[in-house]
Order: sequence, then structure tokens, then C-alpha cells
Amino acid sequence: MTTQIRVECYAGGRSDERPRRVTIEDREYIVARLLHESLEESPMKRERTRRYRVLTLEGLILEIVRNADGDWFLETM
Repeated sequence: MTTQIRVECYAGGRSDERPRRVTIEDREYIVARLLHESLEESPMKRERTRRYRVLTLEGLILEIVRNADGDWFLETM
């Protein structure tokens, strides 16, 4: 199950930037460290999806995704 979330990135949130703050259901999490980043490209649709695994200051590991439309989703928490 995925949940739509809000993510703030360094330097205005360009697609190649890293997340620094994640808001999930009005709760804000500060990203302490980027653990993993990947770029997936769909050959059929020619769309790119960016996936991130981040560690928050609270010690949570979040799996977040940015789709080709620029929307952010939480995959796991």
C-alpha cells in the first residue's frame, strides 16, 4: 500500500535532488541520512521513477518514491 506524502528537497526540489524533510499525515520527519537511491525507467511509457530509502532523526527507515508526475509516495515505514 502506498500513501501520498509531501517531501522537501535541497535546492527547490528538482528531480535529481535528495529529500531532506518528509511530511506524513501532518507529522514531519527530518532526513538524517540517505541510505539508498535508485532511478527506474519504464521502457513502455518512457517514465522515470526515483526511489529513496532514508533514515530519519527519529531512527525510522522510510521507503519513498517520486513518480514521473512529481508526486511523492510512502511505500514502507
